[in-house]
Amino acid sequence: MILQYLKYRLHAKTRHGIHSPFVYSFIEDVIYDRKKYPDYAIIENEITKLKQNRNVLEIVDFGAKSKKQGYNTHFRRISTIAAISGISKRHGRLLYRIINHFKPAIMLEMGTSLGISTMYQAKGNTDAHFTGIEGCASVASITRNSVDAVGCSHVNLMMAQFKTALPSYLSGLTTNLDYVFVDGDHTYEGTMSYFNQLKNHISSQSILIFHDIYWSKGMKNAWEEIKQDAEVKVTVDLFYMGIVFFRGELSKQNFVVRF
Repeated sequence: MILQYLKYRLHAKTRHGIHSPFVYSFIEDVIYDRKKYPDYAIIENEITKLKQNRNVLEIVDFGAKSKKQGYNTHFRRISTIAAISGISKRHGRLLYRIINHFKPAIMLEMGTSLGISTMYQAKGNTDAHFTGIEGCASVASITRNSVDAVGCSHVNLMMAQFKTALPSYLSGLTTNLDYVFVDGDHTYEGTMSYFNQLKNHISSQSILIFHDIYWSKGMKNAWEEIKQDAEVKVTVDLFYMGIVFFRGELSKQNFVVRF
């Protein structure tokens, strides 16, 4: 991972090395936006409570690190989950700014965990229809409390594994998805399966974001394949996450941006 990060830093550009007006504006107005939004304090106050919560949950993990039987059960303190599994403040704030800027109406998050990333995203547009998928019921119950506490009652939580929840969710859509954040099942097979399913329910204005694109060799290979997909126009590699745009007016380009 360290070597990958060094390679990323070597190739990453700031806005001054970008010739696409759309991407330059995205970097200037969103990625490098330093404003202190009042919502940050609301969200991060709730995150502090999670990081101080020493109650123990029974966790059922269906992700890439689970055992061969398809899941792994263990016990963890809420504070530990928040500290280890929760998205960083820096990246959470970026997700907030992306949502606040583009104002997607139909939003999906795959992998809500305790709801740290959920709060940042959902707070970015409280008028959106936001659905989060989480496989572990005990974790989802904490998520529900957290998102309600920050005024995000518009968040709907689906408690199921991705492989069953995603087809069910997509079959019930009556319009295209505007935004998807994928943060779970960090395998090549899982990531490509979700990408190919999601492609059938997006428009040219849709945004897909994949977290941990260098988490494993499988995730890196999936990211490379996504970048080459004919329907993808622009990708932005921020190392810890990859952002995908489908806008038809854009020339096909892949950007590595310093963040």
